[in-house]
Amino acid sequence: HYQDTRKPLHEASTLPGWCYVDNEWYEREVEMLFKKNWICVGRVEQVPKAGDYYSIEIVGQPLIVIRDENQQVKVHSALCRHRGAIITEGAGHCRALVCPYHSWTYSPSGKLLNTPGNPPPMAGVAGFNMADHNLISFRTELWGGFIFVNFDENAEPLLSWLGDLPEFLSSYQLENMQWTNRDMYEVDCNWKIWLENAFENYHVPSIHRDHYDPANPSNWIFEETKGPWEAMFSKRSIVAYSGLPDVPGIDEKKAQGLFHIWIEPSLQIILTANYMKFRQYLPEGPEKLRLYENWTFPRSTVEMPNFNDIVGADYYEKYSQIIREDLGINPNVQKSMRSGSYRPGRYSLEEFIVHRIANRVLDKVVGPQ
Repeated sequence: HYQDTRKPLHEASTLPGWCYVDNEWYEREVEMLFKKNWICVGRVEQVPKAGDYYSIEIVGQPLIVIRDENQQVKVHSALCRHRGAIITEGAGHCRALVCPYHSWTYSPSGKLLNTPGNPPPMAGVAGFNMADHNLISFRTELWGGFIFVNFDENAEPLLSWLGDLPEFLSSYQLENMQWTNRDMYEVDCNWKIWLENAFENYHVPSIHRDHYDPANPSNWIFEETKGPWEAMFSKRSIVAYSGLPDVPGIDEKKAQGLFHIWIEPSLQIILTANYMKFRQYLPEGPEKLRLYENWTFPRSTVEMPNFNDIVGADYYEKYSQIIREDLGINPNVQKSMRSGSYRPGRYSLEEFIVHRIANRVLDKVVGPQ
């Protein structure tokens, strides 16, 4: 069982294997974590102009993220209000959203504009009112340029939910970052396996040995936090990048290293003196994960004439090697969880946040007691 996971770190054991494969457990995670918390769906720079949109799926919910005719960023259900066809699964620019099935047409704000046909197919349908059939829209709020959605109408506002995180990261001026690149990976593992791997340095000498310097290890400091987030700090990245200008106005202490931050349940932010990466964990079942790796840089950096030449080979490619190495080990661990033979192991003291992740999941799925 998982009672040993509840113990203090120096006495605790990992979650049992079935917590990574069991359908009923996964559905509880979906209901209690992914449908009640604020979930990051991207950045405002991905929809810079009215009518710009992209699609994303969150735990089985097809969504459209769009900037509407009033310059407001909205997140709509992608399901047509007629017979449920998915309106779009791509990205682009539109004056209106048109369902591919029967051409019901919606404004970017989600208003039903037209139900075309000759003769008019909805004429004479008893009680049919266009205003009752707008797209379903979900609560959408912004912070630091990030777009968050919440499926729970009763959830507390995003900024209060985030606790002391906005203040902690204020000197990075996240709203002035520019989204530049995204890679997508489909991985055969539970979302927690990749997340746990991302928040411990214990595996680096083994899995990322080409990037490991035993004479200069990354010693992580774990932050005290108030809110649904965890953070760890190191003065050294395992990847050495070419120098780019620092974030304008960055706090002197924060400029000395990098932070790995987890915002429960599905957003990881990696912050250095000169860039921000963020990772979206989008589970597609207990043993499937869609992973989005996103890069952002200060706008002034992106405007440098040689920016693309520098980041293509030196940032994107170097970090993709790290991802490829993790792609080798995380599905390996998933097979162990599925085997039925795995017995919970003991946490090392380097796995502080891995232990915190497991206990935050338990708090939501089974309750804090």
